[in-house]
Amino acid sequence: MGTVYVADSINHRIMRWFKGSKSGNVIIGGRGIGSGTDQLAYPEDLQFDRQGNLYVVDLNNNRIQMFTIDKSSCVKGST
Repeated sequence: MGTVYVADSINHRIMRWFKGSKSGNVIIGGRGIGSGTDQLAYPEDLQFDRQGNLYVVDLNNNRIQMFTIDKSSCVKGST
């Protein structure tokens, strides 16, 4: 298995674990619940497209956000 991404709804964030890592990193959110482009409110699901963009179902904000992900962090969010 390669890199693992998790929608952590309770903590309003998206986490990433690289292969072989014992701890994950917050790549989106993690600053509490909110509606800013860098915040989430109960993320429910995530999916990547063929270009590597990450789409997050942001349940309580009634939106799907797209994020461009690089090797170390989240670069940009949009609704």
